[in-house]
Amino acid sequence: MLTVALAICQVLLFEQPGCASCKASYRELGGYPNLRVEVYDITKDRDLARSYKVLGSPTIIFLKNGEEIGRVYGYMPPLIKSLAEKCS
Repeated sequence: MLTVALAICQVLLFEQPGCASCKASYRELGGYPNLRVEVYDITKDRDLARSYKVLGSPTIIFLKNGEEIGRVYGYMPPLIKSLAEKCS
């Protein structure tokens, strides 16, 4: 039997409490089962957010095999879809 290693896609969603666009972005990302979504609160995870140069929320960072392939600032479903498809 031949096994093929699939590229691992990881998504970092930086949000903050009470952010409607953040919640909408999280729901949008839920439609892509190939993504591993990690959610971080920019008010609590400040050092991590700073290390990724996150300036506001929501900021979504797409990583494929550990390399950044794109970012989304704000709630932008077409761009989320485009980057999620790159992870397929």
